[in-house]
Amino acid sequence: MNGCEIHRAKWILPIVRPPIENGAVALSEGRILRTGTYEDLKEKGIKGRVIDHGNGVIMPALINAHAHLEIPSLTSLPAKDFVTWLKTVIEKKQNLTDRQIEEAEKNAHQMLKQAGTGLVGNVKNFPVVNSKKQIDEITFYEFLGLKREVANQRWPLFKGLLEENPSSELSAPIYHVIHPAAHAPYSVHPDFLPKIKEIALKRKQVFAIHVAESEDECKFLLEGKGALKELLEEKGLLPDNFKPPQKRPIPYLAELGLLGPNTLCVHCVEVNKEEVKILQRFGVKICLCPRSNYYLQLHQAPWKLLKGSGLLVCLGTDSLASNQDLNLFKEMAFALKKGIFSPSELLEMATWRASMALGQGHIFGTMFPGARARLIFLPLDPNTACRELAEAVIYTGAQEKLNWIE
Repeated sequence: MNGCEIHRAKWILPIVRPPIENGAVALSEGRILRTGTYEDLKEKGIKGRVIDHGNGVIMPALINAHAHLEIPSLTSLPAKDFVTWLKTVIEKKQNLTDRQIEEAEKNAHQMLKQAGTGLVGNVKNFPVVNSKKQIDEITFYEFLGLKREVANQRWPLFKGLLEENPSSELSAPIYHVIHPAAHAPYSVHPDFLPKIKEIALKRKQVFAIHVAESEDECKFLLEGKGALKELLEEKGLLPDNFKPPQKRPIPYLAELGLLGPNTLCVHCVEVNKEEVKILQRFGVKICLCPRSNYYLQLHQAPWKLLKGSGLLVCLGTDSLASNQDLNLFKEMAFALKKGIFSPSELLEMATWRASMALGQGHIFGTMFPGARARLIFLPLDPNTACRELAEAVIYTGAQEKLNWIE
């Protein structure tokens, strides 16, 4: 087999297979042909231009399963509590212009690429198109509207935008497809939540929703009281004669039929053992955003419980309104210090597990034959042992010491 490029390095990190020492990956027309030792590729008759990257590791680019790129950097926002922060974000977003939104997404794409991210799950509220995407993107077009009259007014635009954007060809230089999403169980009318999920099922796409992020959310759904209710009232977003479902977030979503293998539950901070059993029963996917939760002074998600559940758990950074940057390696380094997930598990959560959570299977986040050639190289100390590799990769990436293989 001729006409391909063969990239060599001291280590290849396929993620779903053990590290390969003195490895190589053959690429052709933007796709991965084969991964193995350099000698193995030679024995298989694979020939082409050889690029030797030296001491370091070649691995799949990261996948950020949850971010809000249209929000400009707002990390100076007060975060003394979740609802105060949410109020400020609502007010800031109301004043954004189309140009500011497009510029924010352009800058965010640059930050993501610089930090080794090749695919992002980008949550959008505004139908503003960023024409300067630098990495592949799943856009989650998010529906909001707790008042029925507001939801009725917004529904045609929401549904129409999805119908106008069925998908993008995987052969395109930058892959971009739009999926349906709901903001949260406290911000969307219960009659519309199942409709959004149904659209996702018909399109064979992922349905994403923020859920169980804060104690305020739980109190509002259980009792219809608290700071979140007061905020919704202040902003004119609470329906007249509102009656809470009197359920915690996860049981509430289950009752509405929103949980399933194509559901991506973002945050899952306030979940208990019984609720994890519900999530297990429906086989949902979970995205954790550790540094965002920390910034907003929320609880830590029950990582140990989720890890032992067998559920697919991945990582996201959330937005620059609740995080210092969009570097997913830093997200992993932060989580690593908590001692629950191993370095290898965290790398899986930021690559192929995120790929599965976004419905991309073997196309992104792996080094399977046929996968898109979204690969990065990180230089490492030549004496790095195999058992140290995953941790060394995380801390090197956190410093943004990496190069794209293009």
